[in-house]
Amino acid sequence: MKIKLLILLFLTIISASTKAQFEVQGIIRPRFEFRNGYSSMRNDTTTPAAFVSQRSRLNFAYKTDKLETKFSIFDFRVWGDQVWKKDIASMGLHEAWAKINFNEAWSIKLGRQELKYDNSRLISPVNWNQIGTAHDALLIKYRSEKLLIDFGTAWNQSTQNKFGTDYTFSDSYYKSLNFLWLRKKFNKFTISSLNVLDGNQDLTKPELQHFRFTGGIVPEYKTNKFHITARIFGQTGELQNTQKVEAFYTNIDFIYSVSDKIKLATGNEIKSGNNALDSLNKTSKAFDIIYGGRHKFNGRIDYFSIPATTKGAGLIDSYFKANYKFSKQTSLLAEYHHFMLQNNYLSNNTVIDKFLAHEIDFVLKHKLSKDVSFETGYSFIIGTESLEIIKGGNKDLFNHWFYMMLSINPTFFKSKNN
Repeated sequence: MKIKLLILLFLTIISASTKAQFEVQGIIRPRFEFRNGYSSMRNDTTTPAAFVSQRSRLNFAYKTDKLETKFSIFDFRVWGDQVWKKDIASMGLHEAWAKINFNEAWSIKLGRQELKYDNSRLISPVNWNQIGTAHDALLIKYRSEKLLIDFGTAWNQSTQNKFGTDYTFSDSYYKSLNFLWLRKKFNKFTISSLNVLDGNQDLTKPELQHFRFTGGIVPEYKTNKFHITARIFGQTGELQNTQKVEAFYTNIDFIYSVSDKIKLATGNEIKSGNNALDSLNKTSKAFDIIYGGRHKFNGRIDYFSIPATTKGAGLIDSYFKANYKFSKQTSLLAEYHHFMLQNNYLSNNTVIDKFLAHEIDFVLKHKLSKDVSFETGYSFIIGTESLEIIKGGNKDLFNHWFYMMLSINPTFFKSKNN
């Protein structure tokens, strides 16, 4: 009873403040999936999978002119993964950060936080994944009318060591991260640059790091009808296994708004890969998208993302998208992808055909109310013998995937905007 009174008193004080805003918001996102060829091709012995996963979050946000904070508690589960009447801890902390605004231009943000730049290709909160991604980082931000700058740094450790910096999770996560993002606006033209230096702990020497640099530019031109974006990135340095890397990434997007209801997009994305015919080369040419989004790129059935998904041979994705808005609440997206290997791959000492597959995706979205939205999608991929060699499975079997997702985002409390 005392705790309830204290919470009520706190909310009363916050809501009565003339300068502070306080909000409590929930997120409940269950998603049903039917998988029969999702991510990997079927074979003669596989059977379909069906399950419901759920994201649940409780967000607390507080804001004044000088200070902003956010705490986000999360739970992830697959329905039925917890034994009945058995207490299994599953709660976690998704975000916990504070942002100090020194003035209108400069601020500093520190703690566990989501990071997102450009179209989420290289750094993303990975929103499709029910768990999501956040970074324990320090972020210095500069904002003006024409120029935006972010500098971020992170240093990961698995415990409070007495000596040394051995990082227990070094086989799956970076040890250090530094990045610089700049964005300059020129009326209808904008140019930005993202530069990332990540360090991974050596597999045998904890005090040694191998640094990889990923950097490039993103020019954009936008009018009421057209939106053209190019992305050019290079990757160099060392991988965790000490192998040198020299890779590149390019992407060009053309978006055209036919009307208020119809939007068309076409483009091409290239991730460089290794040439199997160049046996003397010891440097990796396979571009890694590091900490970026995966699901909304290269087909929603998720066959291609990291270099390993094409055996290091890279990927060329040529695509066409059409989005139709039936109303303010309802839209339908259709996508076509044409996949090819970027470089040569050998099978039985023979270079395979670079063409991998066709993929078609459909996504229907409908907003039921202010706090509730519904989304459903269907994808199928038609593979070739080359895809069978790269991914395994049987190309003659039909590979497809279906999902339905409900997003419920209630606002439990929000103080008046004074």
